[in-house]
Amino acid sequence: MKKNLFKKCLFFIGIIISLIIVALIMIRYEKEGEKVLPFSISKIFLVSTVDGKVVDDPTNIWNIGVTQVNDIYMYIDKTMDTEISLKEIKLENFILNKEPQKGKVKLLRPTGELSNLYTYSQQNYLTEGISYMGASIDDMKSLEISNNGGVLGFRFSLEELGSYISNEASEITYDGKLLSNLGVKIEEIQFNVAFDVIITTSDDISYKGTLNLELPIETVIDEGSSNKEITNFDEIIFKRV
Repeated sequence: MKKNLFKKCLFFIGIIISLIIVALIMIRYEKEGEKVLPFSISKIFLVSTVDGKVVDDPTNIWNIGVTQVNDIYMYIDKTMDTEISLKEIKLENFILNKEPQKGKVKLLRPTGELSNLYTYSQQNYLTEGISYMGASIDDMKSLEISNNGGVLGFRFSLEELGSYISNEASEITYDGKLLSNLGVKIEEIQFNVAFDVIITTSDDISYKGTLNLELPIETVIDEGSSNKEITNFDEIIFKRV
């Protein structure tokens, strides 16, 4: 009897220890996510400047609808020596954690050539997201990224900031200084956006992580056009989905 009781106790103790180990592994995974990904974000390059659309106005030489733009280039690198390739990258679940005091935020996909990627982009993808498919080479216009790692792009556009009107015949430079001419301050156009990046590989395994971006770059008004590199992604946790 005592021997059987002892065996039962050991059995239940073993189950409890196993459950504790599984629970600790799950807690650690929730906290740290995947240790190594076959593909990962190596760099994000941000460019903040100003764009404008000339309004037909016979009474003034210049009448420009001013838009502040933030171009994001995300670099995806292959991190393993494996035959696994990149199948798709989705950008979705966009949330404005902090909205700007002025203007309306829109998310645009590339629609033109590299020299002018957003010439024809009118659609707002904030509620739809953007998907890049793996291909032989990068082609932002076709929403394709090299299946061995490459670069994808998208734009956050802050529209309806006002109209710059001038009767000086000099050429207009489309940069952040137009915001100064409108009396716009940097704190009035700052916003924070969070979104999910879902990396799917050729073996149909998906990894999801959430990014936060503070936009625009705070020096855009003074410098006219500003750029910034982000290379530290330690706080971004990717998990299988």
